[in-house]
Amino acid sequence: MGANIHNLTSTIDMTFEHKDKVSNESCVSWDGKGELNWTTFGCVTETIDSNTIKCSCSHLTFFAVLMIPQSDVSIDPVPDLESLTLITSIGCGISMFFMAIALFMHFLLRKAKSNQATKILMNMFVALSLLNASFLSNESIANTGDNAACVFIALLLHYSMLASFTWFFIQALHMYLWLIRQNVSITNYMRKITVLGWAGSGPLANGANSSAPSRTVATPPHRGRLAASSPIPGN
Repeated sequence: MGANIHNLTSTIDMTFEHKDKVSNESCVSWDGKGELNWTTFGCVTETIDSNTIKCSCSHLTFFAVLMIPQSDVSIDPVPDLESLTLITSIGCGISMFFMAIALFMHFLLRKAKSNQATKILMNMFVALSLLNASFLSNESIANTGDNAACVFIALLLHYSMLASFTWFFIQALHMYLWLIRQNVSITNYMRKITVLGWAGSGPLANGANSSAPSRTVATPPHRGRLAASSPIPGN
């Protein structure tokens, strides 16, 4: 539809008026390509008064305002979300606490006496601790709106999860070799499984993040009502 105009130094300000009693007004835009998909990216919503909404956007495209009637605001799409989030956070915190104690005791007291099974277990604890830490910090970093930080925490979350699964597999493989085959006759055994556990997950995490389509979080049309639209084609 022409040139792609975005990141304007001076925002495009538009004022919309409505008569219905609504809440959670949101200025949205659509790039005019493909399926209709309203997104809040690049637009700031400002409520002037009970009947007037101001939209300030940094790009040119089709604009509109989505509103949720007051009768629908009380409907919670995810019941008990806060309680479940709190329980999850407490569980991850307790898990990290006890894994930190185990790692501290190992490196302080038993590092010189550790065997192959203990070393594998400690590596698995480190991977799980990294997974819990990245999971707990995920929401806080996402709320900052920093794209680079979001990409980093997504990579870290993918990597730590794959590393945890890999170390679980290595632990099971080690138990099989000792319990079923009664011995481990592999040259540089610990060095090879350490490389597999930590380096093998990196390309997979990077590939998963690269293959996932990067899309802006959009406001679903069915969740609200389209109050007014202002087409300004520019991309």
